[in-house]
Amino acid sequence: MDFFLHQESARRRSGLLVFLFALAICAIIGSTYLSLCVLSPLADSISAQSDNATQSAISSHPSADWNIRWWQPKLLLIASLATFVVIACGSLYKIAELRGGGEYIALSMGGVLANESTASDSETRILLNIVEEMSIASGIPVPPVYVLEGEAGINAFAAGYTINNAVIAVSQGAIRSLSRDELQGVIAHEYSHILNGDMRTNIRIMGILHGILLIAIIGFYLIRITAYTGSRRGKNNPAIYLLFIGAAIVIIGSVGLFFGRLIKASLSRQREFLADASAVQFTRNPAGIAGALQKISEAAYGSRIKSPEAETASHMFFGNACRTGLFSLLATHPPLTERIKRIDPSLQLTAKLEGQTTREQSENQNQSVSSFNRRPSAPSDPALNTSQEPQFEVHSAVAKEPHQLKSVPNLGTQTLNEMFSQNILARAHEAYSARFLLFAILLSDDDTIRKNQVGIIKKELGHDAEKLLITLYHETRVFNNSRKLTLLDICHPAINGLSETQSKQMKGILERLIASDQQIDLFEFMVQRIICCRVVDQRREKGSPNANHFRSYRPFKRSISTLIAAICYASGSDESVAQYHKIMFRFFPNGAQTSPLAKSELSLHLVSDAMDHVGAAAPQIKRRILDAAVASIADDDTTTMHELELVRALSASLCLPPPALP
Repeated sequence: MDFFLHQESARRRSGLLVFLFALAICAIIGSTYLSLCVLSPLADSISAQSDNATQSAISSHPSADWNIRWWQPKLLLIASLATFVVIACGSLYKIAELRGGGEYIALSMGGVLANESTASDSETRILLNIVEEMSIASGIPVPPVYVLEGEAGINAFAAGYTINNAVIAVSQGAIRSLSRDELQGVIAHEYSHILNGDMRTNIRIMGILHGILLIAIIGFYLIRITAYTGSRRGKNNPAIYLLFIGAAIVIIGSVGLFFGRLIKASLSRQREFLADASAVQFTRNPAGIAGALQKISEAAYGSRIKSPEAETASHMFFGNACRTGLFSLLATHPPLTERIKRIDPSLQLTAKLEGQTTREQSENQNQSVSSFNRRPSAPSDPALNTSQEPQFEVHSAVAKEPHQLKSVPNLGTQTLNEMFSQNILARAHEAYSARFLLFAILLSDDDTIRKNQVGIIKKELGHDAEKLLITLYHETRVFNNSRKLTLLDICHPAINGLSETQSKQMKGILERLIASDQQIDLFEFMVQRIICCRVVDQRREKGSPNANHFRSYRPFKRSISTLIAAICYASGSDESVAQYHKIMFRFFPNGAQTSPLAKSELSLHLVSDAMDHVGAAAPQIKRRILDAAVASIADDDTTTMHELELVRALSASLCLPPPALP
């Protein structure tokens, strides 16, 4: 299976389907206009009030009557504005409800937050372990996990506006019915939706569909008003006109909803193929996700979700959440046989086809005990110490193990339990103590500096906090930078549970710890950027999903130059300036005309300001910047730890997943 070919094909077809969705909206406006032409007495009144000359012209030219009746620009304008206002108001209302992001959607589905302290069964703990491992493999923060209790169907979904506020919800049926490898395949499928940026599109589709549905709701409301207005009958009864208008609106709304669902289904199908391909590429285990699909066909409840909100969010799920009709024309997901065939043609669906009733799946399915392979962490490099206004000086230490995003099994042989003690993992899962893990990994090895840093914690949080910090420092001091970053990813859900006041306090303490030695190295810089962009500012992202973005490169020209120059210098190569010009010419308009700052002039403060600035760029510009950063590293086929840390800080600033590096 050519994963990249399937992914590129799915992306192209998805863009076409979005365009067709816009055409469907235009079709609704057209249907509204034609209905008004038929029902409105405007055309008849125009004909009746016309002068004799006009009436004579109309009688001698029948086409003129057709033009007057069916071409009324003012009526078309009214129809367009009315339809747009109704759809826009309905969509904006739903989008306002969805400002809560993935958490709101999961809770509306009846989801219950799962964590290590509340997980009461081994299956849920296995799920949480898989989610953590997949997050570490992909380099994105660990999302909160919700369990859809009472849902016997095998299903799951990912929702959110960005990787920083994404959540994953899994049905109880999936947790109990799937083996570890199969559950890993399902979670990898959902992670591909996060990495491919499908979540924001899915939420927007929910809002648009609600606007279209509102047209039909208004029609039913008018019909109901007609039923309860006076009992007077006759051709002069105005309620008759209201009845016809209501019926026409119902028809218009139903047609719009039909085509909206049809296009949503087509869009979702292509994204499901993309997610399946990405999941197999990510896990290198096609049997896992294929086995989950096969069990859906065998289970009595299949992948159905009984929540009333399932219809609205049906396009988000791993499998068909609702019953399908019209020969699966409106099914949001491709047939199971087709999905399995694309995953691996050698695999056959041996169970009955989806939708047929089969024996109930046993809830006590044997769980696979196969371990989740991981790559050994890369050894850390010597810290980069700089002055208070740090110059950008780096060494050419090469990372022996490059950061990989592509494949979970390529991550080595260590599991989380082997990487960290049970005490560390327990602390990372609890909001109060997770903060102290972040503080501990930033403590200096110099006794004098560390004493000052511990004093900051004691002054801010008390004597007990000081004791806890010292204990955690002695456990984490042996970790290299790569393992410390892994620990930061694991702490993400717990830290997200902090109040806004606690988050600001944590940010302030981190800044004081970093500044305590009046120096800043790249690791400290990376941690600070990740905390500020991923954790503290995620509330702002969650509340403002439609933030303004600049779509031109011009405002970011100098900031882009600073970032690319910093990454080129981080390689330690003598050809860094030539590499800079090569990358700028390749990726950015008029990029060859820019000159990089000299290494002696480039500081981490300038790099930080540049990262803040490009955060206001449009998504396509952000992606181009990150692609250029990766290309500048890939040119020499080696990756230094300083390059890794800079790219990790950049991806966090751009709210994008860390890329795969050579």
